[in-house]
Amino acid sequence: MTKPLYSLLCLCLLQAVSSFGQGKLSVSAAITPLYVNTAYSRFYLYPDSDGAIVEPIYMNGTVGSVGYVAGATAYYTYAPGWSVAAGIWYRYLPTQVARSPLAGEGTTSIRSRAIRIPLMLNFRSSAKKLSPYYTLGVLIDIPFSSRVVAVRDDMPTQKLRLSPDPGPQFSAMIGAGAVYQIDPTLALTVQPTATYRLGRFGGSHTDKRTYELGLQTQLIYSF
Repeated sequence: MTKPLYSLLCLCLLQAVSSFGQGKLSVSAAITPLYVNTAYSRFYLYPDSDGAIVEPIYMNGTVGSVGYVAGATAYYTYAPGWSVAAGIWYRYLPTQVARSPLAGEGTTSIRSRAIRIPLMLNFRSSAKKLSPYYTLGVLIDIPFSSRVVAVRDDMPTQKLRLSPDPGPQFSAMIGAGAVYQIDPTLALTVQPTATYRLGRFGGSHTDKRTYELGLQTQLIYSF
């Protein structure tokens, strides 16, 4: 699992270094609505209790959630049509699940947050005003603690925290869409994207399968 990731990173670095000084710098603001699908198999989450009695959050089966990613990205164009990019994005994903059948009626809302660092290789197939645009990337998520709201019919509502597992999460992303050149310095890109979570490296295990579908929209300004 690590070999494709390292190969992609090395390719991006080598191509950028070999062409440095001949390209163009750009920055962008990006927003991406997300649909995230996760397959659980009788998985339990344990919120921080802070001294209170807290029941585990029971996750089972396929869970779908809608969230977003937003942030800034810097681009370096090192050859006609080719660029590498890195940025800092904020990822927000609220998920609502029912309580365990044995626990009674109610729902639990988990509001997950993370800083996402994208490392991307981009290709614009032509210099026309409207052109196809492709992206291959690795995403590094650094999660924060999640906010948890447990609504139970037979007990008061609880507001809790869920600490993240240690270490960043890695995902692989592909995107295919279009770029529209508004003027010589400003461009708009729209890309449907697909992302698959690889998990954590360094001996950690992946206990669930997660993929994301997004519509990445960026306004890119070139210097």
